[in-house]
Amino acid sequence: MLQEFERRLEGAVEGFFARAFRSGVQPIELAKAAQRYARDHQHVTSDGVVVPNVYRITVGPKDHERLEGFGAALPRELAEVVVRTASESGWLLRGPAKVRITVDDELKLGRFRLTGRVEAVEPAAPPRTRHRAPDPARQPPGAVPPPAGGAPSPQPPTASPQPPTASPQPPASTGINHTQVVASAHGSGPQLVVRRSQQGPGASVPVQGSRLTAGRLERCDLTISDSTVSREHAAFVRRGDRWWVVDLGSTNGTKVNGRRAAEHPLDPGDEVELGDALVQFVGG
Repeated sequence: MLQEFERRLEGAVEGFFARAFRSGVQPIELAKAAQRYARDHQHVTSDGVVVPNVYRITVGPKDHERLEGFGAALPRELAEVVVRTASESGWLLRGPAKVRITVDDELKLGRFRLTGRVEAVEPAAPPRTRHRAPDPARQPPGAVPPPAGGAPSPQPPTASPQPPTASPQPPASTGINHTQVVASAHGSGPQLVVRRSQQGPGASVPVQGSRLTAGRLERCDLTISDSTVSREHAAFVRRGDRWWVVDLGSTNGTKVNGRRAAEHPLDPGDEVELGDALVQFVGG
């Protein structure tokens, strides 16, 4: 994730690696600090583990001047790091990730402060509409009421309404001192769900990170108490945008949708047999 963070910044700013950040704050430091802050400020709720989604990073004048060359790309990429870290760690964000970088004249070169908080998004209330019968006493000037029992009198021509003049739109924020917002991903993400085993169905784990193991050992990410399952039976590995199951030399082998496979890409709904146990790849 951090390598992709640097690559995207490299593409956003020409001469990224030619820039000298030897004694000042480096963007990768800020990304690591945001990850560490989220990890250290977890809140356990009935919904799951909630971490801060709003961050303010304060740097000194010289660092601000250097980092300003990245423009809005830096706080936006930092917000993306927050979203992806939460997703891969199984943490919850109560709202979009927001990052803003500010300057403090008291901070020395190479020093920065980072603070964060949870900012929940409240659902917008539906607009309240009021219906009222027309009041003859509140007719617009010049309106002639129709004669009783007859056709309405012709109305004098009125000028066509002029379209409202469009107000100029504010320029898009391009500096690092403007808050950048990255929407958090919704949904619980893919999961591995045990559908059949000697212990019974029901166990499940979220599929996150880059590698998970399944087997009888307690240290496996998905522990399956089944004598036909090897101690470390198989691994679930992320390759690009796909998840694969890879057999780890198990005794009874691995099958995907009934076919034996040493390794195989997975789609939502695929059934993976580890010995006699059945695990389903759900979501994605």
